[in-house]
Amino acid sequence: MIQGQPVEQLVELLKWRKELVVPALTWEHVEGQLGVAVPLGVKAISSRFPAGSFGDWINFYNPVQSVQTSTMFMGTLKSVGETLRYARQVNFEEFPYNFHPEKSGLVAWGHGDQHVYFWRAPGVADPDVEVVLYCDKHGAGWGEFSGSVPEFLVELFNDRLETEILYDEWVDCQFFSEFQEFARPGN
Repeated sequence: MIQGQPVEQLVELLKWRKELVVPALTWEHVEGQLGVAVPLGVKAISSRFPAGSFGDWINFYNPVQSVQTSTMFMGTLKSVGETLRYARQVNFEEFPYNFHPEKSGLVAWGHGDQHVYFWRAPGVADPDVEVVLYCDKHGAGWGEFSGSVPEFLVELFNDRLETEILYDEWVDCQFFSEFQEFARPGN
């Protein structure tokens, strides 16, 4: 078992470089744009992982890395929210949540071809308790993980999550790939 904080466990598990990401933006700026607080787990992965892909399955746009990655984060969040709000109008039973920027809406932090990954906005539950939600983009189900984003990713990439919604064999995808178009010296 890898020791240390979940984000450090994730860095080691995915054999990612040890340098910290040097942010160009502040969390106050990002939270001001979002209108909601960002969980500590998202802040933790943003301190270690630039914009990129976890295992080629989960795309992540670091919201504080640069203006460009923050714009991609906000644009993806807007697109996902619009799509899922429309899907909810068509079939509420398969998309029963509010989505950012709706009150207490889920905030997308990652996405892939088939799935979207969210954090629960403060006010829905205990703000000190982090929860990761995930769904099949086609309405085939939802899952919930009680823990931070780094804890979720460590469990996922160690194949310790029991879910019918997400892919199996994540242990074969234990790597992180930086999106080169967002790379900058020092990150």
